[in-house]
Amino acid sequence: MPIACRIFINIMSTWKLLQRRCYDLLSYKYSLLVILMAFTCIFIGIIHFGEIWVAWSKEKYEAVFHSFNDNILGISFQKKLCQHVPIDVVYTWVNGSDPTFLKSLKEHVPILDINTAASRFSDKDELRYSLRSLEMYAPWVRHVYIVTNGQIPSWLDMDNPRVTLITHEDIFLNKSDLPTFSSPAIESHIHRIPGISDKFLYFNDDVMLGAEVWPEDFVTQAGGQKVYLAWWVPDCSDVCPWAWVGDGSCDPACNTTLCEFDGGDCDSTPVPTDSEALDEEDYPQKFLQDTQDNTNYGLKILNILRNKNNSVPNSTEAVIQQTLPHETVHSKLNVNKRIQLKRYLNDDILNLLQINSTVNINNKPNYSDQWKLRTRQLDTYAESLLYVNKIYNMAYGFERRRVPAHMPHLIDKWIVADMQKKFEYEFKKTSSHKVRNSEDMQFAFSYFYFLTSEKRKVPVEEIFDAFDTDKSGTWSDREIRTLLSRLYPLPLDYSLVVEFENAITNCSNVMKISEISNPPLGERYLDSSLPVVSKELIAKCKTVSNKIEVKFGERKHYPHEVIKAGKNEIFEMLTSNVSLTVQLLDEIRRDPKKFVCLNDDMDPLRRSENEIVRALLNDFYRSLYPLRSTFELPLQYRNLFTHRHELFEWRANRTRARNLLLCLIVLLLVTTFYHLFYHQVRRLFRIRALPTLLV
Repeated sequence: MPIACRIFINIMSTWKLLQRRCYDLLSYKYSLLVILMAFTCIFIGIIHFGEIWVAWSKEKYEAVFHSFNDNILGISFQKKLCQHVPIDVVYTWVNGSDPTFLKSLKEHVPILDINTAASRFSDKDELRYSLRSLEMYAPWVRHVYIVTNGQIPSWLDMDNPRVTLITHEDIFLNKSDLPTFSSPAIESHIHRIPGISDKFLYFNDDVMLGAEVWPEDFVTQAGGQKVYLAWWVPDCSDVCPWAWVGDGSCDPACNTTLCEFDGGDCDSTPVPTDSEALDEEDYPQKFLQDTQDNTNYGLKILNILRNKNNSVPNSTEAVIQQTLPHETVHSKLNVNKRIQLKRYLNDDILNLLQINSTVNINNKPNYSDQWKLRTRQLDTYAESLLYVNKIYNMAYGFERRRVPAHMPHLIDKWIVADMQKKFEYEFKKTSSHKVRNSEDMQFAFSYFYFLTSEKRKVPVEEIFDAFDTDKSGTWSDREIRTLLSRLYPLPLDYSLVVEFENAITNCSNVMKISEISNPPLGERYLDSSLPVVSKELIAKCKTVSNKIEVKFGERKHYPHEVIKAGKNEIFEMLTSNVSLTVQLLDEIRRDPKKFVCLNDDMDPLRRSENEIVRALLNDFYRSLYPLRSTFELPLQYRNLFTHRHELFEWRANRTRARNLLLCLIVLLLVTTFYHLFYHQVRRLFRIRALPTLLV
């Protein structure tokens, strides 16, 4: 009871105090006018807030919660997008003039390594203009990730919520691989960017958009992924194109280590024959020039065959990567060893053993006098293509493959994960390279041919359901006719139809079916003698199911559509020739394609011409993309820090200073209120003693 009384007394004392303060306020001369103005401001503020809330609910609310507004511009593309697939963009970028980068490059990479040439890492402001082109022609993308070694472009707006800077440390699983200066090593990890969309576009910083681009340029619901392929992979030798390898005819020119012994054709062909010549274009000659020695790859067949029984497998999913010694091999292999070799190459790729190579990769194989070849000078990019091509020949069979076009590539991160799981050893080796290497898993080439080459087994039950168009659980005569029209060449031979129907009838007579479905009316023609053809019957009837599985038992694992590039892409090499550069840039201005890629192939010794070419290139970019994008700082501003760790340190110090300042402000406010209301607070919490009534 005394506690309740004290609480009541304190409440009444507070109320009395507030009343006195209100009376004091109203006793002033202009107090009513002040109160009226205050209520007027509050009323106007409420109305203004209501107007802002209505506008926000119409525009910003949808931008936050509506998927078609989730893009770099924050506007709706619902009327233009045929499908909504959240797609992010990934760039890889490096500033080759950064002193910290150059110091690290000298510490970790030999000076004589040709891949460390200044042109490989020079920055000509392409990223700035590529982002401008992205905002002009593909504003529907959701987010932009820029992968660097920690460097920050001086013009990049780091406060833009639609761009995120990612460092190599954020995505590399094995930190001992860092630092790296190899683009294939970096590309093999970009699918691990935290928060990235399932499907994303990978841009090199020198790739621009020249016209409107939409998701349908890369993927469709009906056709799946679009794969743009350009020129052919370099041939295995100067006198043997890949089209001759594994074509069923023995070509002595291809019966070499580099050409994988003609894909085994010479093992089964008693008399050597020559394949037909090819008229199609080959790998562009401008990519075949390099100052490096030729690096050759092959299978260390004899040693593997000798040690196969004694070897311990390291991984069931690793592909054997070995090089043959430089002695002549193909001229010494006898017939038995060739047959053994062919059986070995035809084994399931997942069961191959992984053998560590100890052979010097720069050794060149000798050839017989009849097919002695001149040395080809291939660049590292071309050599890596041949390396991946050889691995895929063993995994998926011999095939003449094309190089993906130089354009943005749509990547599915889950497909990349499956690819790296199957070729785990090769991608780990790629990740460990400091600079580009001849044994890199070239990212785009590896990805797209994994996507197009992977197959899946289709069970008979699924094939049955595909032809059971009325979903009755049984095959009608019409559905069987459709099956036969796809199973045999047209026009259908009556004997084949009778044979197929007799096989079904025989299986029905000798097999016990656990559940017999009731077919709907009209399943059979009037002259038909077929029994009820259920899914169980077809699955158990091996005579029929085997024929069906041979024809329909294997399908594309990943839906895709192969398109020959050249219509919407421009890929050119910039040289030190000023007049040719002017002509090339004017041609692009006249007819810009959707995808424009200008690569640097300038002679570093011609410095004056190179400066003019760079100025021309900058003028070309500014003519096509003159407007500043939302990713850029205003022209009068530059980033204070050039590396992300410096920015993070500054932000941490700023946060600590801000927290300290807030603590001081709170302490000052508490002290001020204490001194202003000291007596009132004491009176509020003072215990009042009631006077004792004397009798």
